[in-house]
Amino acid sequence: MSAKPRIVVVFNQKGGIGKTTTSVNLAVCLAELGRKVVLVDLDAQSNASTSVGLTAPAATGAYQLLRGEVDVAHASRATPYPNLRLVAGSDDLSWADVEIAVKPEPQYVLERALESTPADVDVVVVDCPPAFGILSVNAAVAADVVILPVVPAPLALDGLHKAWWNIQRVRTHFNRNLETMGILFTMTEDSDVMHRISDAVTASFGGRVLPVRVPRDLKVVEAAARDLPLVILDPDSPAAKAYVHLADFVDAHMLEPRGAPPAKAPAAGGPSEGEDEELPPVRQSPPLEPGPAPGPNWDDQLAETVDVMPEVSDLRWKIGVAIMLILLGGCVGYAFGRWMYMPL
Repeated sequence: MSAKPRIVVVFNQKGGIGKTTTSVNLAVCLAELGRKVVLVDLDAQSNASTSVGLTAPAATGAYQLLRGEVDVAHASRATPYPNLRLVAGSDDLSWADVEIAVKPEPQYVLERALESTPADVDVVVVDCPPAFGILSVNAAVAADVVILPVVPAPLALDGLHKAWWNIQRVRTHFNRNLETMGILFTMTEDSDVMHRISDAVTASFGGRVLPVRVPRDLKVVEAAARDLPLVILDPDSPAAKAYVHLADFVDAHMLEPRGAPPAKAPAAGGPSEGEDEELPPVRQSPPLEPGPAPGPNWDDQLAETVDVMPEVSDLRWKIGVAIMLILLGGCVGYAFGRWMYMPL
């Protein structure tokens, strides 16, 4: 087997924040840079699939890949864009949560399926559904890089912390190899409110905020209506230029350099070409228990433990006191009423 392709997952628990737009345009731009890219659409709405030229429901795609019916080569199809192939989404993905949940070690289904990725593929870009269900968990478990689009709007910081915490939990329990996570501001505007929220997110997450901001652009809506990537419809639009810069940054800082030695290449003296190489055993599911403390590249704030519920014994005496006060009040009220209305 050759080097494992880099798995870039685009995820957020909230819809309507540019997640699919980011997935599609990032994949197209990386392919334009010369990377061999496979775009995996895990969303049952299949918007990423239609955005890269899928005009009819796919007979084989992400659903069949997750079920183990086909490998990546047979699940993917060519797109109009050089170096880019698509593993299409479909309505069947709505049932995937239930079907995957009953499998042994369901969190590793996608990771195992992507082990069949052809050797010439450099990058797999995964567009997640807008919820932290079993499909998004699978994507996070398989990921090398997570990009989290967020609109700097009210309540965004709270939702961002929740999404970040969920990814951190996956990293602790299932994917210690998850190397980096970047926050991408989308639909930005030049307003005081957005500047304050952006500053708050940056203060909280520091260097995890990517040095690219995608401005609000009506061309994004037009591109979605025409089922085209924005960078193809209008490469000179402000948002398209931002996605080109995002792809440049991801290519330079989050992916393996071209021509680099495989990350899992056999050591000197290992099996030579033509000999059978022993495959690594299937990774066992670790127990759900607290893992090691996050490394310095993760947000320390999210490593803090959550306040636990009070001890049951503490609650019992409080409940007892409350009942006694209620009974005492009833007795006093009854006695007062008898005294006021008792006939003389």
